[in-house]
Formats: sequence, C-alpha cells, structure tokens
Amino acid sequence: MQILSFFSGVFRKTQNLRILIVLTIFFILASFSRYQGSLELSIDEEGQVQSMPQHDSNMHFTHHIATYKQKDIKLWTHGDSVALRTIEGQKVVEYLTASPFQVPSAENKFKKALLKPDHFLTLTKRFRIYRSLWQRLQSYYDLSVSENRQNEFFSAPPKEVAAEVDFLQRMEQASFPWIARDHTTSYSLYNKVKNGGRGIVMCVGDGHAKYARTAVKALREVVKTKLPIEIFYTGPIDLSPENRAWFESIENVKTIDVTTLVNNELLIIQGWSAKPFALLVSSFSEAILMDSDVYYMIDPELMFEDDGYKETGTLYFYDRTLSPGSGGNKKEWMKSFLPTMSNHPAKTRWFRSKGEHEMESGVVIFNKKDHFLGLLAICKLNDLHERDQVTYQMTWGDKESFWIAMEMIQERYSFIRYGGGIIGNVGDAIPFREVLPKSEIDRYNQGEDLVATNPYDLVSHKSKHVEKPNRDRVCGNMLHFDHKGQPLWWNSGVVRNKFVKNSPYLKYTAFMRDEDGDWDFDQTCLVQRNPSAIMEVDWEQRKLAFEVLKVDREVAVEYNDPNVKDVLDIPKLLRSDGAKGGRGNNVPI
Repeated sequence: MQILSFFSGVFRKTQNLRILIVLTIFFILASFSRYQGSLELSIDEEGQVQSMPQHDSNMHFTHHIATYKQKDIKLWTHGDSVALRTIEGQKVVEYLTASPFQVPSAENKFKKALLKPDHFLTLTKRFRIYRSLWQRLQSYYDLSVSENRQNEFFSAPPKEVAAEVDFLQRMEQASFPWIARDHTTSYSLYNKVKNGGRGIVMCVGDGHAKYARTAVKALREVVKTKLPIEIFYTGPIDLSPENRAWFESIENVKTIDVTTLVNNELLIIQGWSAKPFALLVSSFSEAILMDSDVYYMIDPELMFEDDGYKETGTLYFYDRTLSPGSGGNKKEWMKSFLPTMSNHPAKTRWFRSKGEHEMESGVVIFNKKDHFLGLLAICKLNDLHERDQVTYQMTWGDKESFWIAMEMIQERYSFIRYGGGIIGNVGDAIPFREVLPKSEIDRYNQGEDLVATNPYDLVSHKSKHVEKPNRDRVCGNMLHFDHKGQPLWWNSGVVRNKFVKNSPYLKYTAFMRDEDGDWDFDQTCLVQRNPSAIMEVDWEQRKLAFEVLKVDREVAVEYNDPNVKDVLDIPKLLRSDGAKGGRGNNVPI
C-alpha cells in the first residue's frame, strides 16, 4: 500500500508538472503570436481569422468583418509620381485606360461589343490605383475649392501634379463617364453628398408601388421612423404621376428620377441596376438602401448604431443557403480577377462549395462619406456592359456587387453573421417530401430512419417521393437578423406568396434561422433539422407585424382595385398561436 501510495503521489506531481509546462508553453506562444498591427485578430468558431476592433466588443462572434493585409494595400508614393513620367509609366497608363472591348472580327463587326476576357482583372488594378491616387490628390482639389478654381482642376491643374491629375481624369473617363453629366470630377460629387445626413433610399416602379406604399406607411406609422425618404424611379414612364403624388403626400418623402442625375444614355439603368446608382446620387451621406417590400421590427435608424456598421461604415446581410455543393466556378471566377483578397471570401459559401448566393441586398446600410470610392466601384459592376456580360451572368442581379466591388478596391465591409432565415407560420399544412432514389424509398418502407441525400430537393416533383411528416417547417417571408440572432427585418411581402392571387396574410408565429434548416425553395419554407430549430416570435414583434398587416389592408382598400391589390381578412392575433411543432406538418395551426 505504501508503494502504491508513493507512486500515486509521484503520478499526481508529474501530472501537475505536465499541466504547468503546457500552460507555460501556451502563454509563451500566445505572447509571440499576438498580432502587433492596428487590428487585433482572433480565430472564430469556424476556424477563420476574424478581425477584432480595439474597443471592448464581442463583434467577432456577431459579424464577419472584411480585413486586408496592410502589405496588400498600396498607397501612392513619390516613387509612383516619378515612375508615372517615364516611358514605362505611360505604358501602364495606356494599359489601364485602354478600351475594354475586344477588336471585332469582320463577321461580328455589327454585333454587340464584347468585353475583353481579362476586363475584371484590369478593373481591379485600375480601382486600386485610382483609390490611392484619388486620396493623394484630394488635398489639391480641396485647395482649388478654397480658391474657387475647382472647375479648372482637370483643365489647369497645379504643375507639380499635372501628370497625376491627367492620369486620374483618364481613369475616371474610362470607368465612370456617366459622372460628367453634372460633375466635372468625382470630387465635386463627393463634396455634394459628404455632409448630407442620414436617410432611406428606395427604388420603386409602378409594378412595385403596391408594396412600397405599405412599406412607406409602415415606416411612418408602425416603426415611426423620422428618417427622410427618397424614392427613385427610372424615367417618367417607370413611376406614374399618380404614384409619385401619393408618395410625395407623405411627410418628408421625395420622388426623384435617377436618370436625370447621371448620363443614362451610357448606362440604360433598369431593374436591379438602379439601386447602386440611386444610392450614389441620393442626397444622404449615410443611407439605408431598401427594397420596396421590406418591413422592419425596429426603427431602421437604429441600424446605424450596429457595431459592424460603426467599425466599417457598411452593414450587409446574408442570403439563404441555396444549392449546397455549388459555387466552385464562382470561387475560380473571383480568383481570376482578385490577385489579393481580404479574409472574408474564404468564409463565403462560394469558396466552401456550400451555396449559390451570398448577399441579400434587400437592405444595405452604407456610409458614402467613408466609402464613396467603393460605391463608385459598385456602380461600375452594375454599368451596362459589365452587368450584361459579367456581373449578372455570374451572380443574381446586383446583390454580390456590393461586396465584390469592395474587394476589388480594397475597402472594408461587414456582414451580420447569421444567414437569411424565414418568418411566418408553422407547418403550413404542406406535407414534407424528400425526393429520394427508389433504393432509399425501399429502405424507408422497411422502417429505416433516413436522412435527406440532397436537402435542396425538398420540392414537389412528379418523380417518386416519400412523405416524412416527422420534420416540421416554417413557411412565409424571408427574414434577416440583428447581431443577436433576433428578427430585424423581413422582405417578400406580408402574405404567404405575393405572386398568388388572394394569398392569405401570415400569422408571424414562428421563425427559423438558415443554419438550422433545409430550404424548400419552391414552397418558400425552411424545414427544421432538429426539434429545437423553430423559435417563437416575440409577442411584441407579433403585434408589430399585425400592425403592418393593417397598414397593408388600408393600402388595398385605398386602391379599391383587385387587379392591383387584394383586400384580405386579417387573422386573429392570439397568444395561443405560438411556435407549435414537433408532430409533423399535418398538425393544424
């Protein structure tokens, strides 16, 4: 016994010594590995490097912050000015400002001009040099303003920077010629908007006015925001005089034809492409760009206080995770024109082959004073030839341009960490069906518990399927979250399906996060992966959502035209209508 006791004591001492040694090594390594730059770094729960602001914050758990290596961001130097005046420097100038189009062959000379295959790579190089040179020359432009010579900045610049000013002008003409309609330089446009305060920007045509009327009334009467609102349209036939008068009748709401503020002969703005240009020419320096069918759980002005926005000057939201297993070609596409990137692309579903989409641009919070050049780059990706031949071919409309352009020009941006979820009703009386091969159906019929082989195929196909009423779902509208993972805003209307006649209002009893379910895209439902995935909407938020329903019904009654908007019955608001579930989708709600 004494021998056992002796060895037991030795073992405890040895174990304690081992623990002490491990802890000592850990702290030594931690002291050496600590990043010594202007930003601290941490590793998030996904194993990705995540930037952390210097102030006390848990932002690295709530946001994805795009951070660049300092060595990858090149400032304009005296050496660049000297090199610019050499023969080699002028060759670089010619390369960066040359025509982006391929030389047409004889048989194609009358067809649409095609961009060069490496056009986006050239754009990236141009954006980055433009940014460094623009910042270098800004003080010279400000001096010309103080001397009332700003209109001569391009035509008669200071001699010591004449070559640099000429290079900047040529890059502006190559990238943003539509600015010249009302502004001699990008500086004059910047000075026009840099002190414009805060406001809301919407793009509305007659086809979406029935949603936008509800959105504007909800902003004023439900969440009671006092932010000014600017509603943009693309030409006099896009938004009728009647609709313009209706919006103008609301306090502090203006309607503006975006095509009168840029050279639309070059842009031919329409649809999605109007959004970034409306954001650019709006009078606000800090703006919330929102779609016409967006509704909030809070006064949207509070989003300007989000830590991610205050840290970076932007706040973005993720889209749903659709088409898992896709995205590889987009990863290679991005790598083809981004010689260096921030730490963010590695987090994307594209790079991890987990989805087709990344960003939802239904709401974008943007500080134009901090990111004016980034916004110009975003607009360029929505320019006529870029959007038709590249951007909208590789992405769904304007959405990804808001962060990809920031990567190209190397400006920081932030995402709320949570993916796009859903808010609405539990169950929806639609049986959950998974499309499975016959062998899997046979296994199921023999009593085996199966897992979906392809969660994306949760759709009602005519092929053989098996009904599995043991996983519940939430069906309704697209939902987006605040930094705590709680409902913040939703889009796609206030009914079960805004594209179906007399589709009923939702009860807004439950919500689910993208990370906790599998999408049934055809039915706009999210199917839970575990019994705890479905969460109940807070009672106060439910009451707020029902106030939005009342506003929507008032808009429908005002229209008094079933061809435009249905007058629907509002369901009863009952506390008993909670987030039921767990017994399958056939349980009535």
